[in-house]
Amino acid sequence: MKELVIGFALLVAGCLFLFQLVDDSVLSGIFGFSSTQVTKADRLSVIYINNNCTQHNVTTNELPYHDLHMKWMAEGVTKENYAKANISLEAAYEYVDQIAIQITSQNLFGEKVYCHYFDSDKKKIGEPFESNVFPESVIYCLRRAGTNYVSLTRKPNDTPEYPIPLLDRTMEKPEHYFSVCVAPFFGTEPKWLMIAEFVEWYKLQGATYFYFYLAEMSLYDRIILDDYVRTGEAEVVIMHDRFDRPGDRWHMLEIHDCILRSRAHSKWAAFVDIDERLTMTQYKGTILDYLKSIADKSIGSIQYRQRWIMKTEDQPEKYINATETVKWMTTQRYTNTSHVGPPGHTAKCIVRPETIGAMFIHYPRKFYPGFNQYGLTPEEGVVRHYRDQRFDNWGKTWLKEVAAFGPFEDTKLEENVSKQLVEAVVKRVKYVYGKAQNGYK
Repeated sequence: MKELVIGFALLVAGCLFLFQLVDDSVLSGIFGFSSTQVTKADRLSVIYINNNCTQHNVTTNELPYHDLHMKWMAEGVTKENYAKANISLEAAYEYVDQIAIQITSQNLFGEKVYCHYFDSDKKKIGEPFESNVFPESVIYCLRRAGTNYVSLTRKPNDTPEYPIPLLDRTMEKPEHYFSVCVAPFFGTEPKWLMIAEFVEWYKLQGATYFYFYLAEMSLYDRIILDDYVRTGEAEVVIMHDRFDRPGDRWHMLEIHDCILRSRAHSKWAAFVDIDERLTMTQYKGTILDYLKSIADKSIGSIQYRQRWIMKTEDQPEKYINATETVKWMTTQRYTNTSHVGPPGHTAKCIVRPETIGAMFIHYPRKFYPGFNQYGLTPEEGVVRHYRDQRFDNWGKTWLKEVAAFGPFEDTKLEENVSKQLVEAVVKRVKYVYGKAQNGYK
């Protein structure tokens, strides 16, 4: 009986921990810290709480870092003022201490909006909660017990947009250690081989999950993307709303969303384009090895400097055979490589998502208190960017500046890693696109 009482007490304590802002004295007495400490990004191991209680049974009464967000908002951090569009919901995430809603609008920075809460039957729960758009296209809301869906309005009594479901980010620990956020796909160049080469490269580097964002893509290219989803290695986010915009204008929305999507789901997340390969150089190990070797808990981002490798042709439209596959792999076909760019110049990062207050394509715009960035030296690692000189008129616009960084040279991947990559890509694309003999005979 004594053991049963102790077990029940532990269960109650675990549930009270979820109600982190409801009764600070209870939290302090049980765990030895206050609710305000729990909501800080440097809460380390307590950021991922015990999830034995019902997923949606928590109410909070304070937004973490609200004053800091208001300060950054007053400074115009992340303000874009692009795409004159009304609210359109993309995704919503439920964390330990708050809810975050991602919208596709890019012109509502700092504006007042209202969070609406709905149960599993999409019936409204209580009154709307007033919040602001910060960062651009993101709204933070309080958690409310019983909530399964959320929506937004510009005024408290407006009709809410179609409610969207909450994605659970209240896990005990992140599901992945190293994941990859991929810039949105758009444009007409075939991408099936790019996708396979990209995924298999980062898998060799220790990545276990990929967040893909899709603005436009051919059905043929989509087949291999869906195959990685099928095997549990990726998810695909459709970038679509009711408003027209050029394909490249989805990029910042992907950045904002993937910080939210990867937060509490992956310990580290890389933010890269499909033609970029983060590469360790003299460091003898994978990216995952390097991340696990970081002892300084204040590091919230590591930044890689760029090397541009000149790509001059479109990729093949369809799979033919293994020989043609290897022939057209960018890592095998292109070797004309620029000098390393200066620190910060179109650099790319791997970040701890919970430490980032606001993110840009090339660097974190704001860290939460206590966190900072480490810049890798070229001897540790670089970005190998297989940059098409024709796309977006890059060759005429940027090549002269890149050439001023230093002389070009021919470079290749390390031989053993290159061999592993070729084998993995050939195997995957043959599996997906190769035709089995006598399938119906």
